[in-house]
Amino acid sequence: MAEAKPDALPFAADALHTTALAASPGAALIEGEAGYYGLSRAVLEIGRSCLTPGARVVDLRCDLRVVMPLIEEHEDLCRFTLLSPDEESYLQCFDRMRTRVRLGFVDTAQIDLAERFPEVSARLFLALGALGDLSEGRRAEVARSMHRRLERGGTGVIMETVEDGIALGQRRKRGLWSAAEWESLFKHAGFSSVQRLWTDGGRMAWSVRK
Repeated sequence: MAEAKPDALPFAADALHTTALAASPGAALIEGEAGYYGLSRAVLEIGRSCLTPGARVVDLRCDLRVVMPLIEEHEDLCRFTLLSPDEESYLQCFDRMRTRVRLGFVDTAQIDLAERFPEVSARLFLALGALGDLSEGRRAEVARSMHRRLERGGTGVIMETVEDGIALGQRRKRGLWSAAEWESLFKHAGFSSVQRLWTDGGRMAWSVRK
């Protein structure tokens, strides 16, 4: 598959309507809680460190509570592509971003990561709870796709629920991985730098770079 050019978005938002996975309640963040604030601030700081004029930010599982401060700070200089996993969240995202969509600051779309990965490169990828509902094999494929489409000098932020010492059989039944297993996945996907960025109870976020 050919690498997408960073200055081209080769799909129309309306063409991406697919049947998507349901959101994972284990990875949900509640606006106003300490964890939400901490992750939002960490994402904002990552954006400040890597975004340049004309850069694209791709949020693979639109979470406006976390990404909105980043949009408000960088929308005049950067382009944002917000992807939702299901129709309900897509409509909510589009309604909230309607004005910014019309002004060309933001693209919104619905996409099922179990089936495809967006054909677009980015300076910053956000994957907040986007991989946990996927099969183990598909998690690896999505991580490799993210690495392939991440621009040089760019950063990915990945957040997932991690196992907390429960029995191995129950952990596998719930599809939870340890932090070390997630980090091994990112390294096998080709990321040369994997750093723990934030943690809150059973949730952890990493920054990854080529």
